Amino acid sequence: MKIIHGGVTAPLGFKASGLHCGIKKSKKKDLALIVSEKICDAAGTFTTNKVQASCVHINKDHLKDGRAQVIIANSGNANCMTGESGFENSRSMALAAARGLGVQKKDILVASTGVIGKPLPIKKIVGALPQLVKDLDKHGSESAAHAILTTDRMAKEVAMEFHVGSRRVRIGAIAKGAGMIHPEMAIHTPKHATMLCFVTTDAVAAPAALRAALDRACQKTFNMITIDGDMSTNDMVLILANGMAQNKKIVENTKEFRVLAKALETMFLAISKLMIRDAEGATKFVEIFVKNAATREDARRVAKSIASSNLVKCALFGSDPNWGRIAAAAGYSGAHVDPWKLVIHLGKEAVLRNGGRVKQNAANLNRIFSQKNVKITVDLGLGKFSASSYTCDLSTNYVRINSAYRT
Repeated sequence: MKIIHGGVTAPLGFKASGLHCGIKKSKKKDLALIVSEKICDAAGTFTTNKVQASCVHINKDHLKDGRAQVIIANSGNANCMTGESGFENSRSMALAAARGLGVQKKDILVASTGVIGKPLPIKKIVGALPQLVKDLDKHGSESAAHAILTTDRMAKEVAMEFHVGSRRVRIGAIAKGAGMIHPEMAIHTPKHATMLCFVTTDAVAAPAALRAALDRACQKTFNMITIDGDMSTNDMVLILANGMAQNKKIVENTKEFRVLAKALETMFLAISKLMIRDAEGATKFVEIFVKNAATREDARRVAKSIASSNLVKCALFGSDPNWGRIAAAAGYSGAHVDPWKLVIHLGKEAVLRNGGRVKQNAANLNRIFSQKNVKITVDLGLGKFSASSYTCDLSTNYVRINSAYRT
């Protein structure tokens, strides 16, 4: 398994494009298109926020048959809480793409990101579709990656290559996310700022295997990051698999399935870390590592609770090693925590053990918290399970950005 270039156009049979259609006043790209030359097996995970954008609902419906061929996404406008007209505009977006590409509307997946509550300028999107289709290119991943950004400072794309038997399989992704990031996504099946990630692969994979691999990877990566504790209305991860690698079909509970799941997890973890490093106003990258928890879920809860604490994040911004806030966040996480067994390390330095503080040189702890990369380790001393969460500090610049985001 190795990292390669090319993003979503690295796998066989995929093209992409991106352009400025007029949504963003900045003139930056705001409309992206990803197309497979063949119909794909497809799956998606979506926000569990009870307030969901129209594109989330429409994609769930379009994925009921586990098939799709196209992803079209706009940035600069979330098209959420815009009434019935918002649903009509998402459908119009899908219909325009379907007509422009000569595919069925039900095989189009749509996504939007940006300000909530503003009508989507659908005429600008429809008017730009002919040029967007014309611009489709085997090397168009970077253009599409730029077209889905909002407050992001950098495009986020990655691709990998591995073998299934003698066949070379490629998988690629583009993503966006720098604020309103606290994903809690769940796999969609017929039974039931946004962070966007679009994945393509030329693998032959059973739809059930795609869903399972996607869910497993998201739970370990995207669902374990937080920038500001705010869950978006539009979060989604979509995957298209067109089968052009002609490998033996990947099914669940096989060696090949584990390779696919590991590739997704590796890509998603890399993207997750890029999102944290690109977070609005962030000055520090922070890993919260929790070990020796009674259950895997307890490890996840404690890690995410600490990573989500505004007091912890403010202390990080101020380079103040206030470990009491870390202990408190672990205690209210809902996990099984015994304060007498709890051990906390800032970097390599223990600060809490046996229910009380460990004497440390204050200047040394201040130095640890002043670094650009900070690791906090929490040992619960209750079992064998571990988890990591990734976050950033909460800066005055974050407040500035988000105090005037709409205007």
